[in-house]
Amino acid sequence: MAPSGETPLQRAKALALRAVGRRAHTEAELRRKLAKAELTEVADATLAWLRGLGYLDDRAFASGRARALLRPGRLGPRLAERRIALAGIPAADARAAVAEALDAQGGSSRGELALCRALAERRAKGADPASLDDRARARLARFLLGRGFSGRAVGQVLGGREDLEAE
Repeated sequence: MAPSGETPLQRAKALALRAVGRRAHTEAELRRKLAKAELTEVADATLAWLRGLGYLDDRAFASGRARALLRPGRLGPRLAERRIALAGIPAADARAAVAEALDAQGGSSRGELALCRALAERRAKGADPASLDDRARARLARFLLGRGFSGRAVGQVLGGREDLEAE
């Protein structure tokens, strides 16, 4: 027992409440926090308690995170999926959350294209990305691909080339 007389379950609940009070967490993130605090034996009970209160919902976390990551000028769908999966969301659920967020922005391909264009224009400081010289366009293409946009979207935004598909 802790010096304050709390049981491990009480300590775990307090730790979990403090964590979700600061920001939304996934079940996997909270399990890691509880393990770090040496409270793994009460993790299942604590997480069930949080789910019952409505404070733990991985699907809602993935959906909200996808919307935040896919705001214009931020990230592309691929990198957003990876970041959501790193938080402990299964890859299929991360993909579905990103697709849902893109659909809300005008459809998957149009949504990705609009996001890519917004980031390219911001990065090009207002200039038309297609009007940049070859070196600047290549640098911008590498940047956009690194931000998680498909080669097809990058090619369309930069004017013409659609064979930039890179994994």
